[in-house]
Amino acid sequence: MEPVMNQMNEIYKQISVFLHRKDTVQERKELFDWFEKQSENGISEAEFADIQNNAKKSLIKDIQNPTRKIIQLRTVRYMVSAASILLIGFAALQFWPKPESLATTAQLASIPSGKERAIITLGDGKRIDLEHLSLNQSIQTGDVVIKKDGNGQISYHDVKTGKISIQKNSMYTPKGATYHLTLSDGTLVTLNADSKISYPTSFDHGDREVELRGEAYFHVRKTTNRSKFIVKTPGQKIEVLGTRFNVNAYPETDKTQTTLEEGSVVVSVPDAPQSNVYLKPNEQATLQHGTLNSRHIDIEEVLSWKKGQFYFNGNNTEEVMQQIARWYNIDIIYKRSKSKDQYSGTIPRNLSLNKLIELLNYADLNTKALVGDNSRIKLIIT
Repeated sequence: MEPVMNQMNEIYKQISVFLHRKDTVQERKELFDWFEKQSENGISEAEFADIQNNAKKSLIKDIQNPTRKIIQLRTVRYMVSAASILLIGFAALQFWPKPESLATTAQLASIPSGKERAIITLGDGKRIDLEHLSLNQSIQTGDVVIKKDGNGQISYHDVKTGKISIQKNSMYTPKGATYHLTLSDGTLVTLNADSKISYPTSFDHGDREVELRGEAYFHVRKTTNRSKFIVKTPGQKIEVLGTRFNVNAYPETDKTQTTLEEGSVVVSVPDAPQSNVYLKPNEQATLQHGTLNSRHIDIEEVLSWKKGQFYFNGNNTEEVMQQIARWYNIDIIYKRSKSKDQYSGTIPRNLSLNKLIELLNYADLNTKALVGDNSRIKLIIT
């Protein structure tokens, strides 16, 4: 115990010397190294209070040393306050992010492209990571068995009756992930990264309703009773019988886009039913600021994410950068002037991040990669 106390007394003295600006370069380095080590290990409130109190005592004792000239009380108060500020600053090191540095090729190469992964949230709030559930494997939660069959379809059965257990669940794909879901009516849903769909485990009589946040591609199956399939997004409703379409409804954007590949859909705004839009193949409905409009669209561009590509059309670079950020779970700051020539072409989505950056640079999208103390990658593109 005594060696520890001696070490602490020495630290208190070093703080005092530092505040008097009498320390050497080596002494200052040792003091900073000590506080940084404490920040990494974590300092409890009690330990911090003890350090602060003892540092003050050591500083006052040093100032009031008889061998030194008498110092005015206000100076003592100033130095004690400075000691407190210094200690608070050092304690904050454990919360204050370190300066960003250039990312190395190895760090960028370690960031893979997205993969198939999703998390199911049950009606009772329990979460199940489907990455840990193999094909033809099942798990039991309470009286419900959840099974992933050979096609990846998730089904729910009551343990006691063996029948389909109807409950409201949700599936979420985190950033850097997609997932293929088969609903109980046979409808196929592909979720893009950072997307969530809420759905019943089995559809009862009447309309088949799901709710979406993010982006998803739907291949809706027709039913014998011709029940409507309805996709609800914030401020919008899509009604179909049997068709293929894509919905982009990320909350961070100011618009929702519904694009039809095959069949027909009706897009409506609940608060303005007179504004219904009927889409034909290769048409897109856009809801923005409460207004619903439609236009002809290049379906290849819209469905490029599902086909494993980033699609640049010459004026959508900023939107594609948002896709890249979600796909690799990184941060992107896009600073390129719109007056500059924009890149047109496609880039595969299955590349590691360093290879993607090489292609962006090749396309004259100058990319600077930074890494913070949390190892998170940030790309600055000019």
